Amino acid sequence: MPCAGLAWGQIYKWTDHQGQVHFTDDPSRIPPQYRAGAIQYGTSSPAAPTAPSTPGEGQETTTDTASASPEQAPSPAEPRDRLGRGPEYWQGLARKWSAELQRQLAERDRLQLLFNYTQTLASNTRDVWDRGRLEAEVERLRTALVDIDQQIQRAQTMLQTTLPLEAVQAGANPEWLKEPAPPSR
Repeated sequence: MPCAGLAWGQIYKWTDHQGQVHFTDDPSRIPPQYRAGAIQYGTSSPAAPTAPSTPGEGQETTTDTASASPEQAPSPAEPRDRLGRGPEYWQGLARKWSAELQRQLAERDRLQLLFNYTQTLASNTRDVWDRGRLEAEVERLRTALVDIDQQIQRAQTMLQTTLPLEAVQAGANPEWLKEPAPPSR
């Protein structure tokens, strides 16, 4: 499993003169002109060696660690989960499910009004054929209301339970899921 070592080791991020961002777990792979600007992520065990900052520097291995001073550490404005996804990813999921919930709630309101109207028509219709047709429509709408209630429940579960659990498991801050209150209907 080559990825397992990366999960616990140090990762270095550097940007070349063309603006291309690069990542490596081996600081000796960073070209010397970019080493001073490399940002170090993660931690490794105390016994883990680091490469010298320039070839032939001997046993001096503290240069890279010293160059990754607190001012070069990842800023709080760039938080990420274990998979590299930031607040924008999690807020996007929350927005998607919130929009889905709002859409389902609006559809439920529409179906409920139609159900009530059709049920009233069916009970006030004298014609047997029309009443039968309207009662069939009432049953179809009743089934649609049950389905939409299940979809509403699914969206609420995603927003209230599933997404927060997934965020915690991925190492994301659950606060990233919070959005401003949706517009009132």
